[in-house]
Amino acid sequence: MKSYKVLFAPTLTETRQEAGKTILDAARELGLYIDSQCNGRGKCGRCRIRVVEGKAGPFTQEESEFISLTDKGLGYRLACMARVAGDMTVLIPQENVLSSEAAKKVFSKRSAVVNPAVKAYVLDVPREEGAHIAYFERITTLLAAQYGLKDLVVDIGVLRGLAEVMKEAENIGKATTFVWMDREIVSVRSGADDACLGLALDVGTTTVALYLCSLRDGSIVATASTTNPQVLFGTDIMSRISYSSHHPGLGVKRMQTELVRAVNALIEQMTAAIGLSPQGIMDVTVVGNTVMHHIFLGIAPDHLGLWPFSPTVQGSTDVKIREVGLTANPASYAHVLPIEAGFVGADNVAVLLSEEPYNREDISLTIDLGTNGELVLGNRDRLFSCSCATGPALEGAHIASGMRATVGAIEKVRIDPLSFEVDYAVIGTDGWASRHAAGDLKPVGLCGSAIIDTVAGLFKTGLLGQDGAFKENGGARRLRKGQTGTIEFVVAWSHESATGKDIVLTQRDVRQIQLAKGALHGGCRVLMRRLNIDSLPRMAIAGAFGMHIDKENALAIGLFPWIEPEKMDMVGNAAGHGAYLALMNREKRAEANRIAREVTHIELALEPDFQKEFLRALSIPYKEV
Repeated sequence: MKSYKVLFAPTLTETRQEAGKTILDAARELGLYIDSQCNGRGKCGRCRIRVVEGKAGPFTQEESEFISLTDKGLGYRLACMARVAGDMTVLIPQENVLSSEAAKKVFSKRSAVVNPAVKAYVLDVPREEGAHIAYFERITTLLAAQYGLKDLVVDIGVLRGLAEVMKEAENIGKATTFVWMDREIVSVRSGADDACLGLALDVGTTTVALYLCSLRDGSIVATASTTNPQVLFGTDIMSRISYSSHHPGLGVKRMQTELVRAVNALIEQMTAAIGLSPQGIMDVTVVGNTVMHHIFLGIAPDHLGLWPFSPTVQGSTDVKIREVGLTANPASYAHVLPIEAGFVGADNVAVLLSEEPYNREDISLTIDLGTNGELVLGNRDRLFSCSCATGPALEGAHIASGMRATVGAIEKVRIDPLSFEVDYAVIGTDGWASRHAAGDLKPVGLCGSAIIDTVAGLFKTGLLGQDGAFKENGGARRLRKGQTGTIEFVVAWSHESATGKDIVLTQRDVRQIQLAKGALHGGCRVLMRRLNIDSLPRMAIAGAFGMHIDKENALAIGLFPWIEPEKMDMVGNAAGHGAYLALMNREKRAEANRIAREVTHIELALEPDFQKEFLRALSIPYKEV
């Protein structure tokens, strides 16, 4: 039987499979979890995957019940029905819309000020008698007379359909005009329909988060998140820079296209869920690190891979929705927040908007934890920032049994110091469990918070040395040699897991965590030296990962410099919150530009102390001088 190469993303696991085997079976053989509540019979529609490259077998009748023609054109299939028919790349989207709180990058703070860039103006439209004034001049005259808005321009797309809309408005006697920054008309509707949506978009290296909001009252009406499909081109920013540089012109275009497709799919699902149209989205704000920022705009990030790591654009950018291809009102704008310098991007500026350390008297350290860690230290007098390559390990990637923080992921782990037995908590269930009864949700893998817990537990119980190496212990049945001959620790046995395979933490996994914490802790120490401080009065941990980690376990392994746990604040997705604030209050956009220019950026690669601090921070917890 002929076999073909199948590559699964975002894990980037590759295998060869015989022709005719279903993608679901191929994934299960590899220990990759794809939800299939009907156990592969094509009845539930839960096992949606996307064939990004290559060939799968014919589209089936069962699939047509769950996959629209549009999604079919984008390569979506049911894993239990799609069969291997050639070399292929398969993306397991793990899209979670309005469902799993664990999958959302949440924040809780609402904007105190609602002053959006786009505002709706309901006009009284009298019938014209006698000589008819041109429609554009007529609507601008009405806006000036009824709201004092003057010297307005109009988007050409709006102008082309204006005559028909105004004819309807005359019959109704009302029209609603949407004006951007008191300068440009971006939409006109007949009638008094002032429903106005905005979208805050946080483009992370691993996860993309969306917040659909009402521009009338600042409420968040829907949220969604998904794996950034750019993982197809590499799990970190350097690999995506490399992909772009090795595919001039085409590389950045393809990465942008994949991102926009994923975002548009979520936009359509979110708006459908609340009974509105995507065309009702009148404004968009976007944040992301410098590489994600450039790719979103279709700017090749190649030069960011070379010293002096200069971006193409640093200030904020307003670009028409139609230019980037988002499913929203095409005449409106996407406002992309400014970047600071190097790899410290618009996401970090958004974190600053959210936390406002520039307005505080006391010094605070703000850490945005993700695939690319960004740090800001200081107060109203001065702020220093840097970026450190923590890598995707803290979000479950490049870990043997790692996964995103979604339903089925083990999120908490504790190890008994005497028996070395394990209790764990699984996202989607309540409480702790050392074993699962039939019918309970079984675990799939380890997300970042559980990985930190496991490393800390192994260190506290003496199964892991300060150098990060496993210690042989005859009493620990969970400590064993794996198939590759290296030592690993079993968190959950095969009969407990949804994949039918043991969920383990390997020696290589520990090394990945050491590298991540070495970069993060080392960067913190460099910034502390700049301010000549030995201890931290306050620390704010941002990011979805930061929301779920155990403070004491993170400190136990030296993920950050030591601080009293009560002085640590877990602030959620501060980058998303900053994007939301800029969406709700246009004054925040000017504030973002000002702050981005005031922060002093530190390039860690040029800091003589960084390598020394990095090596010290590889130790568990941290090797003091």
